[in-house]
Amino acid sequence: MFYLFWAIVNIGIFLLFLGICFRATILVRKRFGLFASLIFAFGLLSFIGSTESHNNTGANANGIWEFASGDSLDRAPAFQIIIELEDTWFSQRRLDITYGRDKKDGENIPINAYSFTSGLVSGTKWKPLSIDVRKTDNNAKFNYFVGGIVEWKLLGTTIFSQHQEYEGIASIK
Repeated sequence: MFYLFWAIVNIGIFLLFLGICFRATILVRKRFGLFASLIFAFGLLSFIGSTESHNNTGANANGIWEFASGDSLDRAPAFQIIIELEDTWFSQRRLDITYGRDKKDGENIPINAYSFTSGLVSGTKWKPLSIDVRKTDNNAKFNYFVGGIVEWKLLGTTIFSQHQEYEGIASIK
């Protein structure tokens, strides 16, 4: 429920910020002219664009953790499992595991995994830092561990960072 409250606060403050920027642009235009107000408006728009930070986790550039090469499975087809890590009535945090079957012995092998959030995510950002998927003795199950940080943001600035971990068993259908 706090996620929803935080999203509403973020949207409200953003709308207030847009109103203030609009009024400030009108004042700049009246005081300094059209050219100065255009430069001011472009300057404000440059702050809206976010910069991507470099990925310093074990993931590749796409945010996917690689466990095995798909080529090592002798071109066997790949399958997916999607696990609900956290589910609220307005957003979901999920883990997507891709696995394949070894043609030699029929063993299920995790190939890669990534975690994402869908739904209403205004004011928060999920940054997975570690994903580990391992085979179990049962060929129809994987053990998984996901660790990451939820960044609570206000107008794009991180106010608070919260560490979260998820672990469990993923069953293969």
